[in-house]
Amino acid sequence: MDFYDFYERQKKQGKPRIERWWECYVEGTNGGKHYHHWFLESARVEAERLAMLTGKEVYVFEGIGKCKAGIKWEVPMLM
Repeated sequence: MDFYDFYERQKKQGKPRIERWWECYVEGTNGGKHYHHWFLESARVEAERLAMLTGKEVYVFEGIGKCKAGIKWEVPMLM
């Protein structure tokens, strides 16, 4: 990956990184259980499948951080 990619830069600087992942959300649903896709292309294929199956809009969300017990947020610095 390019050095200017945030996640690669974090790795090169020896900083722990939050693994990047994506999930699909079908408009108008309760969310249900979500599968974490480790590759954007995998999430896009799943979104297309869900859109054709349901006839609804499907959103692909990227996980950008996490909150741990004791309310400690870990969010990568955005540029």
